[in-house]
Amino acid sequence: MGYVNPARMVEALEGKPAPHWGVYGQVGRALLDALLPYLPLWLMGREPSTPSYLTFLSTARYYGALVILAPAVLLVQWLFLSAAVHVILRLSGRESDVDQIMNLTGMAALVVGAGLVAWDWVWIGMGWENAVWLGVSHLLIVIWWSVITVLGFKRVLGVPVWAGIVLNVVWVILGLPLAMVFMRAPV
Repeated sequence: MGYVNPARMVEALEGKPAPHWGVYGQVGRALLDALLPYLPLWLMGREPSTPSYLTFLSTARYYGALVILAPAVLLVQWLFLSAAVHVILRLSGRESDVDQIMNLTGMAALVVGAGLVAWDWVWIGMGWENAVWLGVSHLLIVIWWSVITVLGFKRVLGVPVWAGIVLNVVWVILGLPLAMVFMRAPV
């Protein structure tokens, strides 16, 4: 549903227990990232083009470590950013429900994350080696995540579209530093 009709996806999530479905979505997305790009790349002996920023982890072992690290980082990032959206809404005087925020963002992450994994393998299969352009393409694909969450924030929380867009921009800005330190492009 999230690929073709995000409004129906949001409607379907409204009746689901929160944050259960968000947790399922985010865990599913985290496992997709760990097992589909990073595990095969590690088994193939590939190394990320961006060196490790972590002194305890060599670049040569990075993809192997991401099989374990990626789910943890993605889950921590999702929890932090969901809480940040909740706090921003409350500080701005709006009603908020962190469980619903987690449901919406977690399931949107699964929908878009599956597309990102498929896109990463297209990128790898085509032999494209530019991690910067892969990152730019990810940001373009993540626009669909924003469509889903803006619709969800409006329908479930009554957040105006403009505020939903602002929350998505804040989400990306706050999430990038953690991703830049720990995550690596699959090229």
